[in-house]
Amino acid sequence: MQRIFFAAFFLISAIGLLVSACQPLASGPSSTLTAPEVAPTPTDTPIGSNQAACFKTYSDPIAFTPDHSRILVGANTGVQVYNLAKQAEERFLKSPTNLNRPNAALSPDGETLAWALEDNTIQLVRVADEKVLHTLVGHTGPITKLRFSQTGDRLFSAADDGWGRVWNMDGAQVNAFQPGGGEVLGIGVSADGATLATIPPDGPVKLWDTKDFRKSTELGGTGGYDTSDVAFSPDGHFVAADLATGLSVWDATNQTLLWSGVNSMAFAFSPAGNLLAYADIGDNNKIILVSPDGKQKLNALEGHQSPVSMLIFSPDGSLLASADDMEIRIWRVEDGRLLYIGKSACP
Repeated sequence: MQRIFFAAFFLISAIGLLVSACQPLASGPSSTLTAPEVAPTPTDTPIGSNQAACFKTYSDPIAFTPDHSRILVGANTGVQVYNLAKQAEERFLKSPTNLNRPNAALSPDGETLAWALEDNTIQLVRVADEKVLHTLVGHTGPITKLRFSQTGDRLFSAADDGWGRVWNMDGAQVNAFQPGGGEVLGIGVSADGATLATIPPDGPVKLWDTKDFRKSTELGGTGGYDTSDVAFSPDGHFVAADLATGLSVWDATNQTLLWSGVNSMAFAFSPAGNLLAYADIGDNNKIILVSPDGKQKLNALEGHQSPVSMLIFSPDGSLLASADDMEIRIWRVEDGRLLYIGKSACP
């Protein structure tokens, strides 16, 4: 319900701001910044659902496995492991209590699942045999985000208790800090693990040095909402955040705003860092593929009937999963072909 409320709110707000994706947007220090305009391509034609395999699932994708043959999907009571090749649920990892939101993350090697429980604890679970390796205790409010470092040796957590916490794989807390501004809505970790980004409900996106968790800079923006996220591109060149005022992308080197203003609730960088996917609520929920600097427009994927709240690339960058409140769609990135549609029930 929260996602629907916020989607409606921002869609109404977007009417006065976005006449089209190519008009000037007043954002940041310059009023000449524009959101990327997507030129029509042969693959812009929507692909009918009858051309895609339907699989029974939930609506909160977590991650693809490293070999991209499976996708993990969150439910209230655990995590589904769905085998794409066999088009069948392979396993269901049941949580001891309901998951929060649900909120979970898969380690880069695919061996460890971190999930947030409704009692505000975090568990590290071995995927192979569902063994609970460690229970992480410290947060006093619902966990909003979980992020593994790219090397997989650290887990970063954020919660609406106002704290960010860092854990090692032995379950010990390495560090904790308060970004300020209330609950921490989004958290992103640079590829080298040296910088952390946070989103507050009200205030700018902030960058932190992970050595001492001192604030290094403020990028900008005016806060987020419950599905807001922030991420660094894998090559370290860009930082993006979907905020209450829309999606913004910065140059990570000099912290300058490159473009902003698209009314979006989801985005993702490709593993190679050469693509940014985002969902445009103001343009019939299309998923747009662009270069991160917004200069090269590559494709537009159509078909979602409600705002997309999650986008996930497979580790090799060949697949893209998108999800709204009703279904998951899995696309082939190379040509935009729709391969699978996940629903609560198939025809």
